[in-house]
Amino acid sequence: MSESRFDISLPGLYKENWREAYRSDKEDSPRLSSYQAPENDPIPFIYKSLDFSGGQSIDTSEYPFFGLWSNETLNKKPQTITVHGFLRGEYYLQQRAAFIDALMIPTSDDSPGFFDHPLWGRFKVVVENYNIQESANESGQCEISLTLKRAGVSLDTRAAVLSPVDFIKPKEVAFIAAKNFAQTEKNTATLLQSFGTIKTLLLGFVSRIRAAQTILNTLTNEISGISNLIAQGVKEPLLLTQSMVNAVFSITAAAASVSESAETTKNYFLKSDNKKNIVMMFFSSLRYKLPIDAITTNQAETKNSTENMFRAVCLCASAELLMQMDDITFNKMNGYWALYVSLENSINLEDPDLYKITVEMRSMLSQILKQKSMNNELKKNVKVPVPLLLLSHYLGCDEERLRAMNLIEDSLLISGEVSYV
Repeated sequence: MSESRFDISLPGLYKENWREAYRSDKEDSPRLSSYQAPENDPIPFIYKSLDFSGGQSIDTSEYPFFGLWSNETLNKKPQTITVHGFLRGEYYLQQRAAFIDALMIPTSDDSPGFFDHPLWGRFKVVVENYNIQESANESGQCEISLTLKRAGVSLDTRAAVLSPVDFIKPKEVAFIAAKNFAQTEKNTATLLQSFGTIKTLLLGFVSRIRAAQTILNTLTNEISGISNLIAQGVKEPLLLTQSMVNAVFSITAAAASVSESAETTKNYFLKSDNKKNIVMMFFSSLRYKLPIDAITTNQAETKNSTENMFRAVCLCASAELLMQMDDITFNKMNGYWALYVSLENSINLEDPDLYKITVEMRSMLSQILKQKSMNNELKKNVKVPVPLLLLSHYLGCDEERLRAMNLIEDSLLISGEVSYV
């Protein structure tokens, strides 16, 4: 079993016969229920009752006009154990103190406690709640109630197992899409015209990047490689598509890596986020249609397959950028995720290999985004203009974050609706 996946099966039973599980014969001491804190000895108690709960997380969509509803299973619910019992005896006060001390020791997925029950076996657990109840007319004992969650897999373990080294590279998925595109016969004139149009579109993408002129020149030369191939008489779809993939991912790399150099510092107060600008340009391919007239069936098929391939490459590039967005709110990432899914749904994935690796890429991206620490975005309507520094202290949000989330031209007087975290 992979360490990144929680085994939801029950632990092994001590005995199949309940009497033997309790060790209820006179020759052996009875087996008691117990709780054991991490790196401590088990503390037994008298068992009264147990509730074991689980289930499935269901997303239910309801439809108007008596369209009834649809249920989608999202995940397994965490398994919860609620156990009731007693601490009883002449010296139960000492046992009660030791029991509470054990429950106060922090538990986690990496450092779980252990709940042992004669009829259920030994569970790794995380303590959620505990309650100790005593009654004046029941001397010599106290009643205990424990709510325990079965231990799962920690985020650190998931991150170690799902390391970036093992992840599918979006660029590799893009090259698979290019290879798949080149397998069918194309109308040469429509093919060359389509790639010429895409080259012009990519140059428009570059115009949205704020970077040093040398970087922009390099990107322009990379994109111009597409038209250079056409000018050289290259008509193979695979070579043209590979050139386009390299150009798209050069844009992606530039958007992700450009820092605030001397060229961008002058635009500080109107700062634009390159990654967010470019990822939105990639998402815009969702409805992009090549402005090319297709008369014959072959021309129409060439045009449609080129549009489909371009969307697939843009999907891969957007996945690459989303993985590198660290300073982003949960609300905005939800919006990006919805656009990503819409773009993926617009792509024809009839090829089994392309479909499989695209689904794997979405799963990989989902895992990476889950591991990011994102804050919920809040909004505040500032009625009286105030300086940025004062607003930063009032909202508890640093100035850099406020600039990134809002269009702030004047740091002296800020008013209106302000987004912050």
